[in-house]
Amino acid sequence: MKPKFIRLAGRREIAAATFVTAVLLIAARPARAQFGGSCGCPVIVSDPQMYGRQAEQLTQETQIADLAAQNTTGGYSGMWQSQLAFLSGLANAITQSGGLCYAAPNAEQQFKADFPGAVPPPVNAAEHMQQLAAITLGTLGGALGVAQQQAAHFQYEDQEFAALEAKNAGVSGRLQAAQVTNEILLAQAQQLQLLRQLLITLINTEAVYHGARLSSDVQGVTQASQFLNAGGTGQ
Repeated sequence: MKPKFIRLAGRREIAAATFVTAVLLIAARPARAQFGGSCGCPVIVSDPQMYGRQAEQLTQETQIADLAAQNTTGGYSGMWQSQLAFLSGLANAITQSGGLCYAAPNAEQQFKADFPGAVPPPVNAAEHMQQLAAITLGTLGGALGVAQQQAAHFQYEDQEFAALEAKNAGVSGRLQAAQVTNEILLAQAQQLQLLRQLLITLINTEAVYHGARLSSDVQGVTQASQFLNAGGTGQ
């Protein structure tokens, strides 16, 4: 009777152990798989989604690097060129016409000599008036020549503006945009130079014209006064 009791008790223990093991397996949390490393240390296998996140981060960093490269890439500078030679040529147009030019080193002294104002007329008054008329007409004609040359310059300016617009449409970074903006500002500054040159030419022309008229009028009054003081009459 005794051996039979021992076998029944063993079966009950085995069933109880099996039940407890099953409960533990059901309640246990999922764990990452571990594999032995070369040093004997466990190596935890990463979540597969981590590789996707790393690839996305790498793509974003690459885009940021590309934008940084674009923002530091130049190439749209250097279009500006000095127009000093053109401005000098405009001034020479007045001199070549025989007028009194503002660019002459002794322009002020020559103006005072040509239009002395209230002084007795010279002995060769007729010849002197012819010289003054020639200087005045030469200055007026030279000013017209300046205006013509500036008008002929419009085509070149339009080509320059078209080139700036093309570069502005093709910018790919902040540095290129800044350089195009600087070139546009330089082009505007050159326009201001041309406007100043026209204003100077206008002042030059008006000074000569009014100087000639005032000198002629004053000398005429002075001559008439001298004639009357000498006892002359208009009869």
